[in-house]
Formats: sequence, C-alpha cells, structure tokens
Amino acid sequence: MEKETESEAPPSSIKKRCGYNKNWENEYLWLKGVEGDTERAFCDLCKTSISIGHGGEYDVKRHRLTETHKKRVQQKETSKSMDAFLRPKNDFLADKVTAAEVTSVYHTVQHATSYRAGDCGTKLAPTIYPDSDIAKRMACGRTKAEAIVTDVLAPASVEDCLKVLRRPLNEQREATTKAHTPFFSVASDATNHGTTKLFPLSVRYWTPDLGVQTKVLDFYDDSDETSAAIHNQIVTKLEENGLGLDMISAYSADNASLNYGRYNSVFQKLKENNNCILKANCVAHIIHNSAKHAGDRLNIDIENVVSKTFSHFSSSAKRIEELKSIHTFVEIEYQSLLRHVPTRWLSLWPAVKRLHDSWAPIKTYFLSLGEDQCPKSLWRLFKDDQDGEGNPLDLQVYLSFLSNALKIFHDTVLVLEREDGTTGVLLQQFPDRQAAVLREDMCNFYQSSLTYLEQRYDFSDSNYQKKVASLALKSPFNFSHLCEAVEVLQLSKKLDMDALYDEYCVILPHQQAIVQSGAPVVEKWATLLKHTHTPNMTALASFLLSVPITNASVERVFSLMTGCWTDTRNRCSVNLIKSEIQVKSNFTFSCKDFYTYVVKKKVLLNAVRSNKKYKFKKKPEVLYTSTDPDQTQKLL
Repeated sequence: MEKETESEAPPSSIKKRCGYNKNWENEYLWLKGVEGDTERAFCDLCKTSISIGHGGEYDVKRHRLTETHKKRVQQKETSKSMDAFLRPKNDFLADKVTAAEVTSVYHTVQHATSYRAGDCGTKLAPTIYPDSDIAKRMACGRTKAEAIVTDVLAPASVEDCLKVLRRPLNEQREATTKAHTPFFSVASDATNHGTTKLFPLSVRYWTPDLGVQTKVLDFYDDSDETSAAIHNQIVTKLEENGLGLDMISAYSADNASLNYGRYNSVFQKLKENNNCILKANCVAHIIHNSAKHAGDRLNIDIENVVSKTFSHFSSSAKRIEELKSIHTFVEIEYQSLLRHVPTRWLSLWPAVKRLHDSWAPIKTYFLSLGEDQCPKSLWRLFKDDQDGEGNPLDLQVYLSFLSNALKIFHDTVLVLEREDGTTGVLLQQFPDRQAAVLREDMCNFYQSSLTYLEQRYDFSDSNYQKKVASLALKSPFNFSHLCEAVEVLQLSKKLDMDALYDEYCVILPHQQAIVQSGAPVVEKWATLLKHTHTPNMTALASFLLSVPITNASVERVFSLMTGCWTDTRNRCSVNLIKSEIQVKSNFTFSCKDFYTYVVKKKVLLNAVRSNKKYKFKKKPEVLYTSTDPDQTQKLL
C-alpha cells in the first residue's frame, strides 16, 4: 500500500468545485462513483460515501489514511487469504478439486452406491493418497453430495437437452427463413413405490448431428391417475421447461384406455392442444400380449413348467450338484436355469431356450426322482418315459417348438431367425394321430397370436405408417412421397412446400448412394441432410424420427428406479431418485469421461461451490439454467 504523509495539504486555492474522476478507480480499487452526485464518492470497504467537492483526489487519499479504512483493508486481506484456502475460485487446482468431488458424486449415482460410503471415501482419500493435494482438499459429505445431484447435475443434464430442443435445426439459415426447432415426442407411464404413485416423463428427438436422443425430463409423484391429471402434468412440465406444445410429434404410453381411449383419454386431450400429435402406442406391448394370448391356449402350460423347474432347483444346492453331475455324465455343459417373471412374459423365451438346451439332463434328473419325489405337475409330463427307454414326450416337442416360435416375439419380428427342423423330426416319432393333434395345437398358437395382432394393430392402408414408409430410405423417394407424408402428418402449415421442393432437388443426387449404404434409417437421414441448408426437409425428418414405436424409454426409467431405490437406500426422497434417474439417463459418460467433461465446465463448477444449493439454508432457486440458447448455462 502506498504510504501517504500527513504533511500533504489541499490546494491553496480552489476556484471551482471538484467532481468525481472515474480514472481514480484504476488506483483505488475500492472506490466507486455515486449515481446522481458528482461531488461524492463511495468506499466499498467502509460502505460509506466521501465528500470530494472541495479537495477532489486529496479527499480520497485522506479517507484512505483513516483508522477505520485501514482496519477494513486489513480485514479484506485476511478474508481473501481464507477464500483462497477454503474456496479459491480462480485457482486451477480448486477447479480440479471440485471436479473430483463432482465426479465422485457422479460415480455414486451411476453405481447406486450409498452416500454414506461416498462420505467415508472422501475422508479416506487423504490417508490413501497422502501425496495428492486434490485428495487432501476434497470435502464432499452426504449433504453436499445430495445437493450436487439434485440442484446441479440433474438440472444440468436436463438443460443440455433443452438447449438442443430450443436451437434451430439449421444453424446457418437466411434471415428470411423460418427457424425450425426439433420436433419431439413425449412418453409417460405410471408405477407404484409402496403407496406412492410415480410418473416418468421423457422426450425423444432427432437432429442430424446427434441422431435419436431420449432424455428424462421429469419424474414426479401424483396420487391422481386420471387422464385429466396426467394431461395437466404433461402440459405443465413442458411449459415449465419452455417447450411448446405445437412441437410435439407423438404421445407414447402403454395401450390402456386411460391413455388412448376414444373420448376422454390423455391422447385426446393432447390432440386438443395440437391436432398433429400422433398416437405412438407401444407396439412391443401388443406383440408381448399376443404371444401370451396364444400361449395360454396351448394344451401345455409352459409357464408353469418353467416356473416349477426353476423353483425346484433354486433353493437347494444339493439338487443343483446332482443336476451338474448328470450334465457331466451326458457331456453337456451345465448352464443355470433361468427364472421366468410372469409380469414380463417374454422372459419366458430365454427360460424355455435354456430348458430346451438342457433337455437330456433335466429329463434324466426328474425321472431319477420317481413319482414320489418329483413334483406332480412335472411328473405327469415325464412319466410316459419312466422306464427310461427314450420315448418321445409331448413336453420335448413343445420346448423345441416354443424355443423357435417365442424367438419371433422376443425379437418383435414375424420371421424365424433361422429354420430349424428339430420339431419336425420329433413329430415323426409320434403316432400319426398324436402328431396331428400336436401340429394343430402349434398352428393354433400362430393363428391366435395373429388374430390378437389384427384386432389391436391397424394393418389397413389408412395407417399413417404406410403413408410415410417410402421415407425409410430403403429405396429412392420422389417429391410426391414427401407431399403425401406432409399431408398425412398435417404439417402443411408448418412447412414451406415451395422451399421443400427446392430442398428435394438439392438432396436428389445423393439419394441412391445413401439408400445402398445399408446403415440404419436415422444415420441415412443424418448423412443425407448434413452440411445442407434444408430446413423444411430436416424438420420433416425431425418429426418422423422423433416418433417412437415402443414405450421402452419410460419402462427403462422403472428399472432405473428399482436399481436406485434399494432396501439399503430406502430413505431416499422422490426428488433425489428423480435427480439420479435424470443424471443416469441424460448423461452418457463413463465415470472417467465425466471428469474430463466436467473439469472444463466452469459454470457447473461454480454452481457446485455455491452455497445456494443448500435449500434448507436459503430460499429455493434455480442454480443451473440457460436464458440464451446460444450461450452456455448461466449461474443465477
């Protein structure tokens, strides 16, 4: 600090009043002007104003020599030292420390470990790594870790998605061209956790650069499961995140009448907001139910067979050892039997396949038990070969048939993965009459499943999917195909048809090569539209590729919820579980890559260091948000 002497005196004569000089701020960093009064200055350290009308800069220097100001300077220097020690904002090492803390929290979320374990790990790190300055300075207990997840990482993961949905698809566009942001579909469903009814809300969108993306927008609890309540929640959540209802391409949910009923469903209410919204009910769910419907009409209860067989071995190590010894004797590699979950009927195919592959040892084992020890429901299926003569059994034929037939439904296609003559060979070993009964029962399986599908899926020419099938890029399309797609999707008011024709001419020379590439359709469209100024064509592709064919995105949320809300983490709040699901779904980094990502995100690191994330200390407010789509997130 520059020393001043008491002998300095004001100018001998002042002919006019002095005013504030802004250049003084370069030397006196604590000095500011007073708005509306040029004859006064303000000391930011002492929080007081100084009269400078008579002496000008001399008055400023005189204030600097006062005991009060000197004391404030000393306090400020001490405070800076403490800030540098506790929370240095401009220190590169501080960013590394914060990034290490955030990554450790991210690791906790990704692997659903206990926050108590993370608390212990942070305290243990300085002992294990005594030479690491970062380990010594890490301080991230349970409370801070949860606050980072709920108030920093989760909002940041959602904001990254929202930035894409707010940004025009074609960045380099003419000023007169309408800016098209990506279309997106919304998906919802419901599940229970104890007595709490929970609803995930996810969005699906496509851009040429990112491809198809599915992100979890929200996960909330609501005891009201009516169509009106679900609709209101969807509309509210979208509006809170600044997403327009006019950009929704489709609504995806399970096939319950609550979601897709003709008069008062969620879908019909959304159609009132946007008439272009498509019904994207879960096709996979229909296929699953058709397989179950057909399986229930077989002469053998295959679900019971699989469940009984699994339960017989699941609770006895001795039985498993006996089965393993039989596998060794017949020279077949042992594989554990699989459990069938009734609520997920297609878990039956892997279980049936495993039973079919282990048929010889399984049959030998149950026959060796005899009628008194073997479960009655299973003995009825094995007893025809109780003499061990190798007689063909109905169960063997059904296992062979279903190991192939269920594969069709398991892969959600209507063709076999490969032709296999095993079932036909087995049927030749039965008497003609018995073989005919078995063949008829198996044919009925296919007929029942097809009847179910025809009742619940629209195979008619009026289905919009047939109208847009030409845009799957399996073969070149012409402009009339585009017009037909725009008409059936009701996008004529959102697209410029004259400009669309010009854009079609731009991509026309490249169609043939892309069609022959053999890439997935989303990659074909990305290749076709990249590095082109085709806003209308890109918007049409965005609409089509944002429409899902299954409700898998929210079903996955339920799986994540189960993994997060374990018995050892049963005290987690809905808000914490929601935040963990958003982090796990919306960030796709490995733990190692996440550190590389986050250490460069200055705004996110500052948000982690901010005390505002502790909601019990301060009024809740958004920590991580973006007010400008073209800029990075800003800390409020």
